[in-house]
Amino acid sequence: MADWNPRAVAALSWLYPIAVGGFGLYFASRAATDPFTLLVAATALVLGSLVGVATSNADNRFTTGLAGAAAIPFVFSGNQGVDLAGTLAAYGVGLAAVWALRYSRGEGHAELLPVMIRRFAGYVTYTVVYSAMRVGPFQTLTGDWVDLPPFIAALVAWLAVEVMVRAMLVLGPRELSRSYLARAMLQDLNVFVGLALTGALFGELWAPLGWWALPIALLPYSFAHSAFRRFQQTKVTYKQTIRALARIPEVSGLGVDGHADRTTALAAAIAKEMGVGPAIVEQVEFAALMHDIGRVSLNEPQVLRMGYTDDDIARWSAEIIAESPFMERVADDVRHQYEAYRKPGEQEDPAISIVSRIIKVAAAYDWKLHQGGSTPLQALEALHAGAAYEYDPEVVASLRRILGARHLLSPSRA
Repeated sequence: MADWNPRAVAALSWLYPIAVGGFGLYFASRAATDPFTLLVAATALVLGSLVGVATSNADNRFTTGLAGAAAIPFVFSGNQGVDLAGTLAAYGVGLAAVWALRYSRGEGHAELLPVMIRRFAGYVTYTVVYSAMRVGPFQTLTGDWVDLPPFIAALVAWLAVEVMVRAMLVLGPRELSRSYLARAMLQDLNVFVGLALTGALFGELWAPLGWWALPIALLPYSFAHSAFRRFQQTKVTYKQTIRALARIPEVSGLGVDGHADRTTALAAAIAKEMGVGPAIVEQVEFAALMHDIGRVSLNEPQVLRMGYTDDDIARWSAEIIAESPFMERVADDVRHQYEAYRKPGEQEDPAISIVSRIIKVAAAYDWKLHQGGSTPLQALEALHAGAAYEYDPEVVASLRRILGARHLLSPSRA
């Protein structure tokens, strides 16, 4: 897929705060809410964007600004429904300020613009659906449940827009499939819903309690926030420990230096490009890091005298990995990493998982590049030659698309 023109992306990025800010100012002139309250709501949105919840393993970055956006329609509600103009004004002005703040902190146009467009589209959809269901025939149907059905419907619509826009809008070389981007957003559904519920709780309590609603809403959220951050830190530490173990054969001279890291990065890129979910991508990363750990057995003179094969390396690696119950599936993936993806007369071997197939291709490509002295194009062509039985052709095709996006297949690099 062709890259977006950087100048066009930059122009659109600069147009965003102007358009969104103008949108907000226009609706501010039509809002029933007083200007001071609008300014407070917009400021809360900006300040919330500074408080990061965490960046998840699925590459989603959440801030408490999402909770603030969920609260604003509740705060701007009354007996006559939601002040839609006031809510849109707060969103427009707030998001224009958020853009300026994040850009001043060094975020590039290609990374910043898709996020800001997604946020604006999601917030507006949420507010329009919520406000529409608070009046007219919907209000009659909800009975005493004035807020809950509109909020649920608005939240579902908001999530749908977030998933769709994130999957469709990528301004730069596309190495992530739309399927992966959508699944990555759904992977963190608990965080998204938790933040939205926090905002809704604050908004619901605002009318009877005023600012006392803030500590009441933040109390349950603080526990969830702490648990999520701790869980993320634990996973990061776990991955760092696995990476340190994977380095043992390399620092001992039993493997090629950097092979595990390069294979992991490429295997993860292939998995994401193929559209598997974040959980499988994480499994690919663990398996790729540890796929050569069995080489530590090569420091035994007896092993060297008897000889060994790639299958022995895979078996020893799997036995080491299987010592951890959490890694049983990874051990099985590593065990099958050198096996052909199908045998003559068969469509494919169901025992060979997609994780094993991806590692096989990524590791072989890195070996050909750094041990065989091949160029990227030569290494890729060698993999294509074995795609009938040895390598999964879908994985090899994914590798080709990634290398093409990175501009590594031009004849000048041969």
